[in-house]
Amino acid sequence: MINANTALFTDLTAEEGSTISGGLQLLIKSIQCVKAGADIVGADEAILKVDGADVWKGSMSAGSRKVFDKPLSVNVGKGSFAGLYDDDGWFSRDDFMGGFTINGTQGPKTITLSGSGSTYQVTYAVVDPVDPF
Repeated sequence: MINANTALFTDLTAEEGSTISGGLQLLIKSIQCVKAGADIVGADEAILKVDGADVWKGSMSAGSRKVFDKPLSVNVGKGSFAGLYDDDGWFSRDDFMGGFTINGTQGPKTITLSGSGSTYQVTYAVVDPVDPF
């Protein structure tokens, strides 16, 4: 006799789950701060979020650049949103510094994100993990 739970559910690896949910990978190559202005004084405490989940954090001031030797890879689907925020801690909402929506494979490209007084350039690609190039 087949148990309903075993017939409907199975264990999936993260890669298999990604394929079912949209099957794309966002590859971030670099994040460069052109202007840090989200905070009144000092550097931005930048957070890259994809679909609301933190995927990278770093202190960024004008001219600083984070280059990922191995691109930062995040499983995404069509309609996923990647946004850059300035961390304001528990006492206030994080400042939005710009973002972009995943519409399918694209890439590599550099885009400029601006918001809350800051400007950043993000270099990324969106690939099919089964056939990345």
